[in-house]
Amino acid sequence: MSTKLMRWGNSLGVRIPKAAAEASMVCEGTVVEVTARKGEIVIRPVRKRKYKLSELLAKMKPENLHGEVDWGPPVGKEFW
Repeated sequence: MSTKLMRWGNSLGVRIPKAAAEASMVCEGTVVEVTARKGEIVIRPVRKRKYKLSELLAKMKPENLHGEVDWGPPVGKEFW
């Protein structure tokens, strides 16, 4: 599949054909990482890592545990 680079301000932009976008599960607004290596341009979507609660809890240590904070009595329409 071929496409043409176009001028976009001082940069170059590439249009990703619909079939390629669907196959790689990207859409308008998707954040991508652009790298150049060995004369090639590689564009890949940045995927957020999904954490498991057990992984996060395993990283808790006594030095990063925090106690309760006393914010004082309710103010205005706050209800405790």
